[in-house]
Amino acid sequence: MATDQPTALGPRLNSGRIIGLVVISAFTATAGRLTATGFVRAYGTDACGVERQCNGLGTAGYLAGGILLWLLCLVATATTAHGDAPTTEPSATSDRGVLLGCLALGLIGAALANGSFHPWLLVPVLPLALLTAVLDRYGARRWRAFRLETRRSADRQDRLEQYGITVPGRTTALAHTGNTYNDCPELRITVEFTTADGERRTTTVTDAFPAYDAPRRGAPAEVRYDPADPDNVHASLIAEALPDAPAPAPVAALEVVAALERLAALHRDGALDTAEFTAAKARLLGTGLSAGASGGL
Repeated sequence: MATDQPTALGPRLNSGRIIGLVVISAFTATAGRLTATGFVRAYGTDACGVERQCNGLGTAGYLAGGILLWLLCLVATATTAHGDAPTTEPSATSDRGVLLGCLALGLIGAALANGSFHPWLLVPVLPLALLTAVLDRYGARRWRAFRLETRRSADRQDRLEQYGITVPGRTTALAHTGNTYNDCPELRITVEFTTADGERRTTTVTDAFPAYDAPRRGAPAEVRYDPADPDNVHASLIAEALPDAPAPAPVAALEVVAALERLAALHRDGALDTAEFTAAKARLLGTGLSAGASGGL
């Protein structure tokens, strides 16, 4: 079984990843400086001296380039920090932490906007950095716990496949969960089974079934459980066989009725006398036509 060693579960910050984050941090600060320079030149009345060009195109270039570079750095930071973590799992680094960290670096660069020092922009940097650290620590702890639970679940599944015992079971209760998938209601099914040592236990199966093919109470099931861990159980319902169709009659009733009508017509026309008609009728009735069917002839 897996041991509780959370430090060994997440992607490690190797030297290449650390260097990548340092380089991205420098670009993020540059993006903040470019963006702030564009704002200063757009709204500051004395931002442009004789040596600076403050035309509309240049100011727009600072703003657009800074914002675009900051967004690219944000994506690059998240990708580098997360490593190869799947998007369906909790990330080792909080997305909000990445956003706040990039914002703090951008403010550091903005403090040097337009060639001047703006110390008031450094005031929120420390709180943002502390909040980033808290969020990243929480995200990493949550991600490691998820990976640990995933590892444990895989270990239990492997043990169930190797050492499990399969026994018959039977459904004892069905309840709707309130969810529907592709017009199929989801059911929570209780399955009862008896272990090899005679202990009666129950487990649940949650799945969606078509309304016309929903399982019923008492339907058979197959249960596999781990003798060393009876709570490690997997149950699957067994499709019940449809009843056999009834065997067809040796001679269809409609064919016998039609033959009797032809015999009656031949008897009326004189082609058959009464004795021949009676004998032929008896032979037809001997094929299996009920007395009730022949009584109306």
